[in-house]
Amino acid sequence: MPAESQYGRVEAIGCLARFLVPGILCAFVSGCASLRSTTPAPPSFAFEHPETTRLGQALAPAQQRHPGESGFGILEFGLESLVARTALADAAEETIDAQYYIYDSDEAGSILAEHLLEAADRGVRVRLLLDDFNFARDSELIALSVHPKIQVRVFNPAFFRPRWARLVEYALQFYHPTRRMHNKLFIVDNEFTILGGRNVGNDYFNIRGNKIFRDFDILIAGPVTAQASTAFDEYWNSTWSVPAAALGVRARTAADLEKLRRKLRARVKNVERFDEEYSKGRDRYLSDLAKDGQSLVWARGDVVSDPPRKIEDSSPETRPVARRLDQELAQARQELLIEAAYFVPGEEELAILRQLRERHVSIALVTSALETTDVPIVYCAYQKYRRDLLAAGVDLYEYRVHSAQDHWYRTWYLLRPSYAALHSKVLVIDRRVTWIGSFNLDPRSHDLNTEVAVVVNSAELSAKLAESINEDRQPSRSWRIRLQPDPRPAAADRGGPPRLVLTWTGEAGGQPVTLFREPMSDGKRIEVFLLSLIPGIKGQL
Repeated sequence: MPAESQYGRVEAIGCLARFLVPGILCAFVSGCASLRSTTPAPPSFAFEHPETTRLGQALAPAQQRHPGESGFGILEFGLESLVARTALADAAEETIDAQYYIYDSDEAGSILAEHLLEAADRGVRVRLLLDDFNFARDSELIALSVHPKIQVRVFNPAFFRPRWARLVEYALQFYHPTRRMHNKLFIVDNEFTILGGRNVGNDYFNIRGNKIFRDFDILIAGPVTAQASTAFDEYWNSTWSVPAAALGVRARTAADLEKLRRKLRARVKNVERFDEEYSKGRDRYLSDLAKDGQSLVWARGDVVSDPPRKIEDSSPETRPVARRLDQELAQARQELLIEAAYFVPGEEELAILRQLRERHVSIALVTSALETTDVPIVYCAYQKYRRDLLAAGVDLYEYRVHSAQDHWYRTWYLLRPSYAALHSKVLVIDRRVTWIGSFNLDPRSHDLNTEVAVVVNSAELSAKLAESINEDRQPSRSWRIRLQPDPRPAAADRGGPPRLVLTWTGEAGGQPVTLFREPMSDGKRIEVFLLSLIPGIKGQL
C-alpha cells in the first residue's frame, strides 16, 4: 500500500478519536492540558536595519568590497560552534532568533541559555522556536518565556504534555505528530546566521557527551542572513507555532525565572573552567569577525527552506530543499562528495546517482557505520542499498569510531579524544558548490520533516569542505566498503564463479586490515537482524 494512503487511513481514525480519547484520558492523566488556541500569538519580524549595529558596521567595509556577496565560514568542530553562538549572543544589540529541532536541558544547553538570558537582560529581543517532539522540560521552557524580552514558541506541539501519554496521540493521529520541524538556525541582529546540522546539546558541542557527533555548521554574514530571517519569520508566525505559555496548567512567575537562573548556573559549573578556558576563544572569535570580515570567504549563496505547511501537505511545492538539491546534483560534471550520517536514497535518488556515474561523475559517499549511528533503524534501511550503490560505481565509506587527535595543530580538535557518531549533512559538487544544512538524504527529510540548507558557489569554500570530507575517508576514520570475491574455503568448494561479498577495509592498530564480516558486536548483529525484518523498511522509512 502506498505510504500516503496508509497515512490517510490513520488520520481518518485519528479524526474520530480526537473527539473521544482526550476527554477520557484527561479525566485521569495527571497534568494533562489541552492547547489553548485563544492564547495571543502576535506576529513579529526580523530586525530591519542590521547595518546600524556594531556587527553590521564591522562588516560594512567587506560588504562594499564584495557587492552582492555574503561571508561564509565552516564551523567544523563542536566546541567552536558553541563558542561562535555564545560570542555572537554576547555581541547582539537588537535581536537573537533561534530555531531548533532539539534543545537539551544539559550543560551545553544551559551555557547557551545563560547567554540568551544575558542578552535579554541587556534589552535584546530573543525569539526561541523549538520543535516539540524532542523537547525535554516544559517547566523550564515556560519559565524562560517569563522574561519580558524572551518569547518562546513550540512548533507542532503534542496535545498531551506527559511524555508517555503522547504515545496515544502518535497511535491515533500518526500523520501530524510524526512530521517535525527539523530546521536549525541561529540569527543575530539579522546580520549573522549559524546554519547546519547541529542541535543544542552536549553531544553536538563536545561537552561532557557520551556520543560525540562529527558534524558541520556554517557561519553566514551579510545579505544571505536576510533569507534565513525570512524563513524564521515564516515559521514563527505560522499557526503551527504555539506560545510556550499555552503549554502549562500554571502560569509562571518571576520567581520561576530566578529559580531557572540558579539551575542554569549550577549546570554550567559542571563544565570545569568553561568560562575561564574559553573566554579568550570567544574574544578571539569576535575580534576576527571585526577585522572587516577577513576571516570569512565571500561568495554568492542562497538559503533554501521548506515552508511550515509541508507537515500538512508534502508535495513538490512544499519541498523546495529537496528540489534544489536535485537541481544542483543534475549540474554535476566531474565529482560529487557526500558526507551524510543518515543515508537512505530510495529508488529515485539511486537513479540520480546512477545517471551521474553514467556521465562519468565520480561519487564518494561517507555515511555511518553501525558503530557510529545513533539511529540503528535508519542503518538497517541503508544497508539494503549497499550493493546497489557499489554496483553503480559509488565509492562507499562507513565512518567509524576513531581518535580525534590526529590533527594536533587544530585547536578545536584537542577538545575530545574521539568521535563516536556521525551527524553530518554536507555535499561538495565539482569543488565549486558547497551544500550544508539540516537535510538528511532519506525519505523523512524529503517527504515528512521541514528542512533548511544553504548553497554557496565558491571554489575556496568548497575546497575547505572537500578537504574535511576526504580526511574522513581515510582508513583511520572510515571503512572502505567493496564487493570482492569470497576467499573463504567453503566458497571455493562450491565451484563456479566466485561469489562477491562485502568487505570492510581500514586500519587496526595502525596496520591495514580487510574484514569479510561486518564489524559489530553480537548484540548489535541481533538488533540489526530484528530491525531489518520490519516490513517496508527499505523504501518507506
